[in-house]
Amino acid sequence: MDFSKLKKLYPESTLSKHPFMEEDTLRIPYKNQWIHIPKKSLDDKEISILNLLKEEIQPDTFPASQSKWFNFMEGNREYPPQTTHPVRLIQLVLEKMDDQFDYSIWIDSITHLFEPVLDVFFVTQDACYIIQDNTSQTLTQEEIYGMLKTLEDDFSIRTNAYIGQFWSPDNSLKAILKEEQRIFQEEVSHLHDRICSLSDVALRYFTKGALSRSTLMQELKKQLDEQPDWKELILALWTSQGNISVAAKQLFIHRNTLQYRMDRFYETTGLSLRNMNDLLLCYLLVL
Repeated sequence: MDFSKLKKLYPESTLSKHPFMEEDTLRIPYKNQWIHIPKKSLDDKEISILNLLKEEIQPDTFPASQSKWFNFMEGNREYPPQTTHPVRLIQLVLEKMDDQFDYSIWIDSITHLFEPVLDVFFVTQDACYIIQDNTSQTLTQEEIYGMLKTLEDDFSIRTNAYIGQFWSPDNSLKAILKEEQRIFQEEVSHLHDRICSLSDVALRYFTKGALSRSTLMQELKKQLDEQPDWKELILALWTSQGNISVAAKQLFIHRNTLQYRMDRFYETTGLSLRNMNDLLLCYLLVL
């Protein structure tokens, strides 16, 4: 299949390294990337035909899950499997899997790496879910990243991860886990790091709707987008929590040069990156 030819048929289609997009798309694997076609631009017959094409390109070879947790999250089971402890969902999206990828060995490796786990299963060819309760060892994001990096080298893949919160196994658990799925699927293509939690994506996820509806905010965003260096400046200051010396090191420039750029930014926009409220506003606009 040639993407350029498909693009002529579906001009709204895009090519991405990420399997998920913000909008609902039909995904087709293509040369270690993903073709995304917005479903709103397709009718039922087109979706059926493209799904047949997708099966020809990459048959459904990942193991069908008999997991009770999978059935619970898919709505085929009313109550979660019996547990008295709070549980969390860890979502992994795998990139650049080739024909040699062995799902069963991957599941065994993940099970031993994150032990103890309640379950490990695939929901798509590239999305692996881990269910843990709070009796498991408490690990930092950095430690989890190190563990996954070991597997990446062994399996010749790249992983993106969302580390969920621990939630009580009550009546609201299914809705919470589904929302965590939706959050990660929409935010994975915007991650600065390949591993994240709710706090890492909450600002963008919960404010993007209001920002996109505001003419005022879109005009400010337009001003920032016109100067490509400003995004780098804002992100460096935000990640350093406004520390000019640390931000200058990140940007590989002298502290005085950074201050000069901040002054020019203020003169142009009227927003001071020395003020944390202004910095937060600019950060939201460049996410």
